[in-house]
Amino acid sequence: MANNQTQGTLGFMDLMSIAVGQIIGAGVMVMSISALGMTGRSVNIAFMIAAVFTLFTMIPTVFVASVARFHGGTYSQYAVFIHPIFAGFMQYTALLSSVSLGMFGIGLASYIGRLIPAVNENQTMWAVIFMLIFFALNWFGTAWMAKVQGFMFYFLVAALVLFTVMGLPHANIGQYFGNDLFGQPLFANGAFGLVEAASYLTYATGGAQVILAFSADAKRPTQDIPKVIIIATLSVAFLYALLATVIGGVMPADEVIAIGNLAPIAELIMPKPLYYFFVIAGAGFALGTTLNSSIASNFPPMLRAARDGWFPGIFGKVNKHGVPYVWMFLRMALNIAVVASGFDTGVLGKWTLVIGNVTNLVIVASVGRIDKLFPEQWEKSPYHVNNTVKWLLLGGALFTTSVQAYMNLSGLTMGIIMLNVVSMVAFGGIATYLYKSGKIHMNPSYELV
Repeated sequence: MANNQTQGTLGFMDLMSIAVGQIIGAGVMVMSISALGMTGRSVNIAFMIAAVFTLFTMIPTVFVASVARFHGGTYSQYAVFIHPIFAGFMQYTALLSSVSLGMFGIGLASYIGRLIPAVNENQTMWAVIFMLIFFALNWFGTAWMAKVQGFMFYFLVAALVLFTVMGLPHANIGQYFGNDLFGQPLFANGAFGLVEAASYLTYATGGAQVILAFSADAKRPTQDIPKVIIIATLSVAFLYALLATVIGGVMPADEVIAIGNLAPIAELIMPKPLYYFFVIAGAGFALGTTLNSSIASNFPPMLRAARDGWFPGIFGKVNKHGVPYVWMFLRMALNIAVVASGFDTGVLGKWTLVIGNVTNLVIVASVGRIDKLFPEQWEKSPYHVNNTVKWLLLGGALFTTSVQAYMNLSGLTMGIIMLNVVSMVAFGGIATYLYKSGKIHMNPSYELV
């Protein structure tokens, strides 16, 4: 471990654009409509409850990020707080989830195809092209990626704010919180439906914790990363709640659900030029920012894992911009192959779903050791709390993580569950064997700042 040696390049707004871009993905464009079916017009209330749930799940990351600079992001966190074997195991599971980027390319082509028919007619080709563009942008390193992210970030937020501002006057606010609007109740399925929708929407309000991967590149990691996680999550959730008010108040819920996307509402409340802007900067950049940050956030943990011996050394080679180019090209080729083959990328996402939910519980619990591992830094942290409050907060995080796990796993087939179990045993076995064989040489990957 070294002290005060790393000079980061990412400031507060750079990190904010990455966090917000990761949160605002295609999910809100689809998930808000699904949640509308669960709870009706009270979907805006569900978004605010979801933000509280989400913040609870992020408490461990806020605590961790406030005590040190973690060069390998979550990989370094796992190695320090749990065990090197667990860090290696998680990087192996990340291999599978890293080839599900195709869903963003396909989604991007789908939305742009609403405006340009030629894109819709050759959706697979354009999905590949969009992915190639974002991989090419990431060749130039984190600083350049952050500039591109910042550009898209401002247009993305502008598009969603525009949709909200222009839509609210059409949303019948006077009747919205009663049971008369469109002849439909505010709470379509009572308290259960509201909680169900809020739990579901945690996936639309989550994602800000991805910036831990950029700890090595942050100018003030222990100050900015925790702050960005909290502010980005609450700000986006508030914007989502207003946006959901438009979704629930302009048209009857059953009509919106039948349509399945926000484009008709946008077309109804906006003149054509602004509607085009919303589709490109809103829906398009929502996918673009998520794709961009998903590519970049994978580099630091993979680079550290390769240098520690979990992967062949060639994966640790970097270009002059510090990008592990061998890994980037391999990941790019795999994702293009998945999209070109027509394989269902959703299946790849489910391949590690059980593993992710089980290990999340272990990760949350492990943060309870923070006062033992970083006593001085934890004492000085602005997020420091006494031991009782710490465990109460982590208990809340464990509870909300468990609810998410239940929601995730309840719809899985036995085949998918068994695939997860087999993968977990295989990756765990490989990681244990390599570590005990002496082939793994863990390098210090955090700094006290």
